[in-house]
Amino acid sequence: MKRKTDFPNLNVKDPDGIKPNGRPYKVLVVEDKEFQRKLIAQILESEGYEIVATAGNGKEALEKLEQFDGKVDLITTDLDMPLLDGYAFMYELNQRGNRAVVVFISEETTKGVMKDLISMGIADYILKPVNRRIILERVKNALSKVKDTSIF
Repeated sequence: MKRKTDFPNLNVKDPDGIKPNGRPYKVLVVEDKEFQRKLIAQILESEGYEIVATAGNGKEALEKLEQFDGKVDLITTDLDMPLLDGYAFMYELNQRGNRAVVVFISEETTKGVMKDLISMGIADYILKPVNRRIILERVKNALSKVKDTSIF
């Protein structure tokens, strides 16, 4: 029985952060600026992604990945960070055989660095400033490209 205060569900699509099996994609957000880190996490959570951890640099991110035994579906990372930057972080991920989808969300960079990151296997590179629509769209596309060939 419908009450007068019940609102119709206006969200007619399933959240993008949910896998076909009904479980959320597990995400690690790596960003040295706390405000940006929280903003990216909130944007992804709004579409049902599960933020399993956040980190302020690549070194901290590698430590957190070990806690999850590498069972993370998506990593968003900045390029310019202290201790271990995004470039070195990506190198370390490849050395460990991590199969998570990696999307960089960072400032503009050089063509040489972009070429290297692409050859290292990043799924996408999103330029800041952080934009909700762009992040959700590009992360969804990055995950859909590898869905058939990876751990999903």
